Amino acid sequence: MPVVAKATEPAMGGPRDAEAAKLRAGLVVNVSVLVAGKKEIEETGKRVSDNGTMVLPLLGTLEVADISLEELGTKLTGLYRKYYVEPQVLVEFVRDANTEGISPWGFVTVLGRVKNPGRIALPATHDMTVSGSIQKAGGFNTSAKSDAIIVTRRGENGKIETRQIDLDAVGADGRTQDDIVIQSSDVVYVPEARF
Repeated sequence: MPVVAKATEPAMGGPRDAEAAKLRAGLVVNVSVLVAGKKEIEETGKRVSDNGTMVLPLLGTLEVADISLEELGTKLTGLYRKYYVEPQVLVEFVRDANTEGISPWGFVTVLGRVKNPGRIALPATHDMTVSGSIQKAGGFNTSAKSDAIIVTRRGENGKIETRQIDLDAVGADGRTQDDIVIQSSDVVYVPEARF
């Protein structure tokens, strides 16, 4: 098979597929072209420009916005066939070294009594839990109420859904099923304990 498109981490433990993420401005990919097992082209850290293009050797500027990794791999294989016999094109998302960079898998916002409130990039695995997002936000701050965390999510029908999570019960009672997997655009709010 001449085209290999992959994410740098496995797909989510649910219905979403990491490869379904579309290329858009700011995302970073690696592109490699192998011919007869030998690497002919290796372009690492190629960022999609603001106008949705990418510059690659021999091909010049290409429109890549709003296509998946698989679609990009197929497109590049066809284009590189003009230069190589049976090229194998490998394309993959890479995590942006710049912490302000964007994630192809989206973000969750963690607010309230955490040490570093703000947006957290979701991993390609889509397996970040509520406790994992709080940990990424620096952990609980003083006076955090860890037994009443609110997760807000926009449902498929556009309706806002909320769920209260008791992380104390997750740890003390082993109720790991309550430490739900968060989705892109979720808001995790850690309230302040009242004494």
